[in-house]
Amino acid sequence: MTRATRAGMEFISALDQGSLGGLGRLCAPGATWWVDTGPDRLGGDPRRAPHGSGRFPLHGLMAMDRKLALMREQGPGMFPSGCRQIPRRVVVGDDWCVIEVDGHGVHANGRTYANRYGFVFDVDERGAITSVREYLDTMHAQDVIGGGAPVPRTGLERVPEAGEPLPEPVAAMWPALARGDIDAFGALFADDATWWTDSGRDRRRGRHHGRGDIDANGPFHGTVAMADKLAQMRRRLAGGAYRSAAVTVTPHRWLADDTLVAIEASGDALLRDGGRYQNRYLWIVDVRDHRIAAVREYCDTLHLADLMGLL
Repeated sequence: MTRATRAGMEFISALDQGSLGGLGRLCAPGATWWVDTGPDRLGGDPRRAPHGSGRFPLHGLMAMDRKLALMREQGPGMFPSGCRQIPRRVVVGDDWCVIEVDGHGVHANGRTYANRYGFVFDVDERGAITSVREYLDTMHAQDVIGGGAPVPRTGLERVPEAGEPLPEPVAAMWPALARGDIDAFGALFADDATWWTDSGRDRRRGRHHGRGDIDANGPFHGTVAMADKLAQMRRRLAGGAYRSAAVTVTPHRWLADDTLVAIEASGDALLRDGGRYQNRYLWIVDVRDHRIAAVREYCDTLHLADLMGLL
């Protein structure tokens, strides 16, 4: 087990046990914890907003000490019986790793909180965590934990530049998507490929091993056949959803582990009504026989719902 994987798994275990002291001991001085910010795109950009938005739970970049202090103050009241954190899958790296996690707890308001996360951990040479980035269903988090409070809308002037090049066939996805070339995009996938995104307020549909519904609620569809996903993408393009050709995706870094590739990226598109789609993603891509077998897409669902009028 690499130092990043060990630290990440110990972090999830401490989070599952509600051990805030354990979380703190795993972190280096100056460590940070990032969560995206829904309609507040500026507040979630760590370079332009180094102190985040300050809104819990969608706080952008926050110093680890401050995050843990908030959890000590609010956590016991929010989840009186705790909130389980169960790791599902790991993409292994030496100085950073990605862990997919299922969360489940009952909020003090009586509602069930059942989020699904992609945690990204960076560690230093000693194995101490320097950064946690938490990709999750922000629509569900704000609905249950944030009480559905509105989040002010802000925008970004541009999407950051790309990082290192990706391995094939993953690298070919984004140019085809930016051109709106759905045929070239679809040709990269295996015949039985699937695509998962989380499901907002319908937690059942987003279960990883269940079957989703491409037509149920726009992009919040759970696991669907790639053929259905491609058909939906064609309908959106044909219906004039974008003023731009489609969504330009900019990968920032990636981690390959056997047949798994984890990618952090950002997306940018100008919508028909003049709105600006500026999401931040963590993709987990399964590659089989040089074709894409499955994609799991963690993104800011609250931002997406806000632009699509689904709130």
